[in-house]
Amino acid sequence: MRIGFIGTGTITEAIVTGLCRSGRPPEEIWISSRSEHRALALEKAWPRVRIAAPNQAVADNADILFLAFLPGQETGILNRLAFRRDQVIVTLLAGVPLSRIRELTAPARTVIRAIPLPCTALNTGPVVMFPDEPRVNTLFSLTGSVLVPEKEEQLEIFSIITALMAPFYALTDTVAAWGEARGLDRAQAAAYTSAMFKALALIAETAPDGDIGTLVADSMTPGGLNETAMAVISENKGFQNIISALDEVVKKVR
Repeated sequence: MRIGFIGTGTITEAIVTGLCRSGRPPEEIWISSRSEHRALALEKAWPRVRIAAPNQAVADNADILFLAFLPGQETGILNRLAFRRDQVIVTLLAGVPLSRIRELTAPARTVIRAIPLPCTALNTGPVVMFPDEPRVNTLFSLTGSVLVPEKEEQLEIFSIITALMAPFYALTDTVAAWGEARGLDRAQAAAYTSAMFKALALIAETAPDGDIGTLVADSMTPGGLNETAMAVISENKGFQNIISALDEVVKKVR
């Protein structure tokens, strides 16, 4: 299998790195020469990666072609390219519907939308795709866990949830800084906090039917530390600010 990427940004770098680290990378991985420093670094790091210019050369060499440039550039880039009927197109363009990409990549018959995250470079984390397609699903399974929603519209909700990456890092940094201020080594405080959150996320991931609320109750011993922390947070509007942030991101997306 040969895959190609038009656009060589952070997400392309993450996917290519995750695939090559998986031990089962595609036979050939073609990337565009845009972001030359990143493209050259990937070519140097992984023997199966090849740089091609112009974009048509990437498309010509790809059985599965990833569109990984910025939303809003699709017309200018794709109108200049020719596609094959048997080619699979995977669009990573947030907010651009399948119908628009199908129109711009005709006569390609199979078009997939996907939301990969930077953690694919570490072969972990979720990748949302719609609709399902066996070859694309297999590729993404090498880089993390694949989720396939029932409707395309649900992709937007998953995309909005990704806006909490920066707040999560800020939370982790705040806790680590608090520990450092009280005498912990900064690196150890950060490592402990990160590892604790990672372990808690793994437990939450296994919650039956997604019932994470049960874990909240189970974590609080009456009069204990977690109950005290939850009480203080609840007295200060709890997690309503998270809902407000997500609602604001919805407005920005729309």
